[in-house]
Amino acid sequence: MDSSAYYELRCAVVEMFYETLREENYTIGQAAGRCLVEFQREVRGGARDALVVLSVILSRVARHEPEALARFRPEIEGMEGIVKKASCWRGLSPDEKERLQEDVRFVLEKAGPPRRPPE
Repeated sequence: MDSSAYYELRCAVVEMFYETLREENYTIGQAAGRCLVEFQREVRGGARDALVVLSVILSRVARHEPEALARFRPEIEGMEGIVKKASCWRGLSPDEKERLQEDVRFVLEKAGPPRRPPE
């Protein structure tokens, strides 16, 4: 993925998220869900594009409505798995890596540890 492709995808996700909020009058969680549907092909791939899409969407939720992250636990766990793949980081510029890492860190910080069901 070259730099222009990284930023093109990132901007497309951000634009879709905020346009959905504004034009459809959705909540943060609804807009995130809509973006996950719109970018499902990228997410299903489970590679770098999935990491970009998930980190952008989930970081928007974390920033604006952190309590809604609980609804997205499967996506957060999927993102955590992708982050561990060395192949997802190859070819990114230092700035791109830093931005992705910051988004992932922010999401994980706001989401907290997974909640265990009562025993």
